[in-house]
Amino acid sequence: MKDAPLRHRAEFALFLAAKGAVRSLPHSAARRLGRALGALAWAVDPRRRAIGRENLACAFPERTPAERERILRACFAHFGSAFVDLLSAARFDLVGFCRRLTLTGWEHLLAAEERGRGVLLMGAHLGTWEILPGAISAFRGPMTLVGRRADNPFFADEVDRLRSRFGSTTLDKRGAVRDMFRTLAARGRLGTFIDQRVRPEEGIDVPFFGRPALTSPVLARLAARTGAPIVPIFGYLAPGGRWRIELLPPLEVADAQDDGGFALTHRALQVVEGEIRRAPEQWLWLHRRWRH
Repeated sequence: MKDAPLRHRAEFALFLAAKGAVRSLPHSAARRLGRALGALAWAVDPRRRAIGRENLACAFPERTPAERERILRACFAHFGSAFVDLLSAARFDLVGFCRRLTLTGWEHLLAAEERGRGVLLMGAHLGTWEILPGAISAFRGPMTLVGRRADNPFFADEVDRLRSRFGSTTLDKRGAVRDMFRTLAARGRLGTFIDQRVRPEEGIDVPFFGRPALTSPVLARLAARTGAPIVPIFGYLAPGGRWRIELLPPLEVADAQDDGGFALTHRALQVVEGEIRRAPEQWLWLHRRWRH
């Protein structure tokens, strides 16, 4: 990365300084610092505030502007806390990490694995999703996480290191379809996020909070082709510097329709939407989800 832009180097230098400062604090105090930084971001970032207000008005027209503003403020604070928490979590070894996890619905993953077709772990940008690869790796073995690499190559490598600390691997979603099929053919665990907007040539319009949203059908098509069950999984910050990992019952794929993945993708998004409605302040409202 010798030819990386100066801006990328400067951003990463600031990141390393922040990481060092966070690691000097107790873990619980780091979370409090993160909430304060999130509140500061709300105050100084009018562009993201405007995007969040627009998204919340689309998703929750029945709520008052004051209620939506409260959710937006809490959203900024939450993601400040979740970001700093992730940096702080790097201090824990495997044993220390596992001691801070509370797992619910683990039987759904075990039952899905027993089918012998691999497992599709479906997450969302909700709560603290970067904790999930470590939790799966620690208790069940390595998984492969598919996602878009950050534009800054230094950040991209740092995120890969965090995700793979306990044995998991990562795939750049661009050109990853063949490797995704190979992972499932080997009865592996494949994780992906379904809640973010994709380019028109990559997605299909699927209702999300009652509005058409460009969504990747790859998860549904993989499940239909391979028979691999889709297990929803979500991670949340918990009191006392802990994390709560929740797994939900698998989505049945045996009756998947030959519709390009629309029906199964719709069912998957309905699960995500239901989870967001439980904790709306913990979803990433700060990007233009519904923009074509």
